[in-house]
Amino acid sequence: MYRHTVEAEEDDPRPAPEPAKRREPTTEQRPRRRPALVGQRGALDRERRESRRAFPVVVKRGRREFGAYAPEVPGSFVVERTPADARRRVEEAIATHLRLLGEMGDELPEPDPEVARALARVTDPDSRLPRDPNVEVVTVEVGPEDAPPDAPSSPPSDPTTPREPRRETFVAILGKTARNYSGEAPDLGACVAAGDTMDEMRSKLARAISAHVQAMVDDGDPLPERRLTPEEALAQRSGGRGGDSAGRSDPDEEREVAELLTVEVLPPRPQALALNALWRRSCRNESSFEADCVIPAPLAAGETWSGAYAADLLYADDIWYGRIAEWQYAVETGESREELRRNLQAAVTRALLESVANDGTIPLPRRTAESALAQRLLRRAGRGNDEILDRDEAVEMIRVRIAAPEAAVSRRGE
Repeated sequence: MYRHTVEAEEDDPRPAPEPAKRREPTTEQRPRRRPALVGQRGALDRERRESRRAFPVVVKRGRREFGAYAPEVPGSFVVERTPADARRRVEEAIATHLRLLGEMGDELPEPDPEVARALARVTDPDSRLPRDPNVEVVTVEVGPEDAPPDAPSSPPSDPTTPREPRRETFVAILGKTARNYSGEAPDLGACVAAGDTMDEMRSKLARAISAHVQAMVDDGDPLPERRLTPEEALAQRSGGRGGDSAGRSDPDEEREVAELLTVEVLPPRPQALALNALWRRSCRNESSFEADCVIPAPLAAGETWSGAYAADLLYADDIWYGRIAEWQYAVETGESREELRRNLQAAVTRALLESVANDGTIPLPRRTAESALAQRLLRRAGRGNDEILDRDEAVEMIRVRIAAPEAAVSRRGE
C-alpha cells in the first residue's frame, strides 16, 4: 500500500515531533493478576483435600429403623428411618466431630487401615466367618466443611483471655517394686505410673493425674468430693494386702508411702463440651435403637413358653463372665462354664417372670449364635482386632422355659 510521508525541511524551525510513548498504568490502576487468584484457590482446595478423611461406617438394620456409626469416631451413632438418611446423618456427625477438633487446634484423627481391613474381613462372604445379614459396612469420605450449618459449634478460645486454672489435690501411693518404682492415685481408679527412680515416677504420676482430671472436667464428670487422706490410703492398702509386709517376695523392698500431689486443671473448652454432648446423645440413640430391636410378645396366663437367648461368654482371672443383650441386668459369673450356664438360665427365668408380671409380655430372642458371634467380631474389628475368638471367649445359646402365672398382675405400684 502506498503511504504518504512528510519530511521536514532543513530550514524549518519546528522540531520533529517525538514518537508517542506508551503510558504505563500506576500501581493503583493495575488490575490484579488472575494467577494469584488461581494459586489462592488451589491452596484452599489443597487444604480441604488434606482435611478430608475416609472412615468405615457400620449400618445396622433394626425392626423399624436403621442405625449407623463410625467405630473410630466417638459420638457418631445415629438412627434414621432409611439407610440413606442414616448414612447422610453419620457423615454430618463425623464432619461435626472433625470441625470441633479443628476449632480446638487439635490434629484431625487419621483412619486406621487395620480397622477398615478387619471390618471388610468380617463382612466378606468369602472369609468363612459368621455374617449378620442386618449389618453392612460402607466407606464415607468427609471433611470439616461438610458439617451442617446448625451443627454445634463455638469460636476458638481467645488467646488474649487466658483460662484461669484451679488446683486439685489427690493422694498418691508410691512404692518400690522388684524392678522399678510405681505409683497410683486410688481416688481416680486406673491412674498409675512407673519409673526407674522415685522422682521420675512421681513426675509421671503427676502428669497422669493432671491428664485424667482434665479429661473428667472436659467430659463434664464430677470429681470425687470425698477423697482419701494419706493415712486412710495406706490403711486401705495394707488392709487389702493383709499387712504392710505380708506377701512381699523381697524382704529389702521399701515400704509404700502416701503423698499429696497437687495439679492444675483448666476450665473445659466450649468445643470439648460440644463433643461431650454429641457423645452423650449418641449413647442415648444407641440405647434406644437396641431397645427398639427387642420385640415384646404377649403371654397369656398359664401359657408355657420356651426359647433360647444368645449369651456372650468371657473367661478372665479364673472366672467365667456371661451377658445376654436382651436383658440389661442379665450379667452373671461362675467358676466354671457349666456353673455360669446355670446362673444365666436362672437370671433369664427370673427376668422373664418379672416381665410377665409387670406388663404381660416378654422380649423375644433377636440374636442367633451366628449373629451374636458376628456382632462380637464387628465390635472387635472396630477396635482394630480381627482375630478369631480364642478359647477365652465364646457365644452360647441359653435355653429357658417358663409358665406364665395364672394371676399376672403388675407389682409396680406395690
